[in-house]
Parts: sequence; structure tokens; C-alpha cells
Amino acid sequence: MTSAVPPLPKPAMPARPACAHCRDLADDSRRREPHPCLALRSTAPLVSQSAAGVPFSMMAFTCRECGTGWRLYDRANELFVSWVPEHPLVR
Repeated sequence: MTSAVPPLPKPAMPARPACAHCRDLADDSRRREPHPCLALRSTAPLVSQSAAGVPFSMMAFTCRECGTGWRLYDRANELFVSWVPEHPLVR
């Protein structure tokens, strides 16, 4: 009698530490200009509404230096934007 042993799951890739540019962006997430290492993933912003019905647009970026994913949220008639990392930053 042989028992089937399930394969071990692959270990998760260790997260790379965020570069200085991404750490600065996380510390000041309301700045308008992305740092030069951020690459836009798609040219069309995602337009949606919050649960409260407030319209917003979202664009996705990836840092060329450290691979950190960012989402840029913008609301019409708002002075500031919001940069949100897709995963908690590794410092």
C-alpha cells in the first residue's frame, strides 16, 4: 500500500525592499508627480465610484528600480491625489 504525498507548496518569493524613491512616496503619498522610476502599466485609467458614490479614477504603476506596485487614486476637483502601495512596503 502506497500513500500519495502531496507536493510541498513553493515558498513565496521574498519581498524586495522598497527603494528610496518608493519610501519617499509612501511618506508623502499626496504628491502629484510620480518619481521617474515609476512605469505606467496601462494608459487608460480605471474610473469608478466609492461606496459613498464619489467618482474617482485609478492608474497602476510599477517601480522599475524595486518592483513595488502603486495605485494612484484621483478625484475630480481635488487638489491632492493618493498613492497607495499594492502591498505593504518592505523597508
